[in-house]
Amino acid sequence: MLAVATFSLGIMVSTHRTLAQQSTPRIHRLLMEDTSTQTMLATFIGAFVFALSSIILYRAGYYSESASVIVFAATVLVVAAIVVSLVRWIGQLSKIGSVEYALLRAEQTASEILRQQRHLPRLGGRPLDQVEPGQATKIIAPSSGFLRRIDMDELQSCAVACDAAVCLEVLPGAIVLREQVLGTLRGSAETEGFADCFLIDPERTYEQDPGYALQALRESASKALSPGINDPKTAIDVIARLERLLWDWALADTEPADPEYDRVFLREVGADALVEAAFRDLSRDAAGFGDVLDAVATALSHLRRRMPTSGVAVIDDLAADLRAHGDAGLMTDRERARLTDKLDALGL
Repeated sequence: MLAVATFSLGIMVSTHRTLAQQSTPRIHRLLMEDTSTQTMLATFIGAFVFALSSIILYRAGYYSESASVIVFAATVLVVAAIVVSLVRWIGQLSKIGSVEYALLRAEQTASEILRQQRHLPRLGGRPLDQVEPGQATKIIAPSSGFLRRIDMDELQSCAVACDAAVCLEVLPGAIVLREQVLGTLRGSAETEGFADCFLIDPERTYEQDPGYALQALRESASKALSPGINDPKTAIDVIARLERLLWDWALADTEPADPEYDRVFLREVGADALVEAAFRDLSRDAAGFGDVLDAVATALSHLRRRMPTSGVAVIDDLAADLRAHGDAGLMTDRERARLTDKLDALGL
């Protein structure tokens, strides 16, 4: 069992490293959060420890005849658990090393985060334009890094305790610097404890950051277009996934929940930010690939029909960039003319 665990660990490390090279380190970190592999490794190591301790205790004469029956029954259960884990591990190995699996996990994560964002567009807080004017006391960032998470429960509790309102100027995913203003406190000058409600770390996380989830997918498409990989079909597959995610987000029938944190005011992540995160850099990286530019144009055309006004404005700007990148990157006049005709036919 120790040999199996060591072998499995080596396979896990090598496959994750390969995926990080083929997709993006952001998806690699997402796969590392999957505990199924760690659970199977723990089963193998636990079986080894159980067998070793049982042999030692048996040789030392600690087991009576009745205890031996119990140990035998426990051994049967352990063997059954090992067999189940081995079967699951074989199934896991058949998919864990593929780019398709990595993209599927990234899409599932993005879909869940977008669903939560649709349900709680401001993390459960109220719109900034609803805050009453008054004297503002700054809440200062204690360190530099990415704003990974805002503890809305604790922020609400602190605001209630000092009978004040909190107006946030940054959202999860933003880069903040030490002593930068995170927000303001209206109605009180006591800011102690408020800065502790903001988790700042050197790395971003997906939990409250839908743009980061879309960025991870988009980077996979850009990586597929790099000279070392040169796989435009994977990029087209990613574009279809991004289009599907934003389309479902725009058509979601989930009504925004009533604000749960009435003392916290912040802006929401709008359609413009989501479309920007999904397609802005991809339009540039696909400049030399006519089929990828066609896929981006088609996706933008579809999304334009359903996006709010802010999203439509970004899509129109992206379409202009698409023309410029195509003119600069495509090799022949026929390719450039074909892209222009495509954009004109789509109304972009």
